[in-house]
Amino acid sequence: MFQKCLLLLIPGLLSQRGLVQTVTVTIPENVVVGKAGTSVTLPCTYSTTVNSQFNLEWKFAAGTTPAATGQQIYYYTSGNSYKPGTQAYRLSVVQNPPTSGVASIQINNLAWSDNGTYVCAVNNPPDFSGIGSGIIQLSVLVPPTSPTCQSKGNTLMGQEGSLTCSSTGNPTPIYSWSLVGSKTPLLPGMMENQVTGSLILTNMSQAMSGTYLCTASNELGQATCQVTIAVSSVSEAGTIAGAVVGVILALILVAAIVFYLLFYRKKRKSVPAADHPGNDIREDAVSPMVPEEQRRSVNSYNSHGSRGRNQNRVV
Repeated sequence: MFQKCLLLLIPGLLSQRGLVQTVTVTIPENVVVGKAGTSVTLPCTYSTTVNSQFNLEWKFAAGTTPAATGQQIYYYTSGNSYKPGTQAYRLSVVQNPPTSGVASIQINNLAWSDNGTYVCAVNNPPDFSGIGSGIIQLSVLVPPTSPTCQSKGNTLMGQEGSLTCSSTGNPTPIYSWSLVGSKTPLLPGMMENQVTGSLILTNMSQAMSGTYLCTASNELGQATCQVTIAVSSVSEAGTIAGAVVGVILALILVAAIVFYLLFYRKKRKSVPAADHPGNDIREDAVSPMVPEEQRRSVNSYNSHGSRGRNQNRVV
């Protein structure tokens, strides 16, 4: 029993003599909420006797990332401050230097990317006992971004189609649909999901044709988008499809005719002309009315004359 009491008294005696100090970090608010574009303070206090080896560190884990994987955004040691994170220009310590028990930081111009977990850690060797760190969850409130509207499925009468709407924000936006120009926001056969942002159109009719407006909203504001659909009957769809096919076939036919004409013209140009066309009349031709004996003498004369001319050319 005496030994147990002695073990409990030794740390207290050493602490009173300045040999061991307890480091205690306190987080007054574990959850801090701020609006985008404003400033917030992440509170952190500590108790210890600051010495030359004292250092303060803040880490940040974005979104739902575990705190253990956080990245360093602020570090103080030996009279110097370092801010290696992307929030450097928007981050500052409430007390500078942070050596009087206040380790709180302030973040200006809050953005959606600031959502996440922040860890405040105080280290003061050789004082290692006590609670040296604390965790704060920061939630940044952001109005809905401009949503995206889309139409899915077919738009034939009697069939089923759907419209989708998606946006981001904090708190998570809720969605509402309305048919522009209609006396009632939604017609019979329309089913709206305010959580997912979908609008199901069952047993579609001509009355469902038109422009639909989606509104995404939360506590900080709202944003809208539109999508237009035209419901058609099966016969109309067939007519449209037939017209499209007809146009395509006509284009193919025109292309074939043009190709044939170009190819045929090119082929005709490539055929060489005859040396002695049938309609041409030779200078030495003998009339068929000339008697046979006279024709022979003429041919003989022409033959001798041709030889003489050829010899003159050779000479």
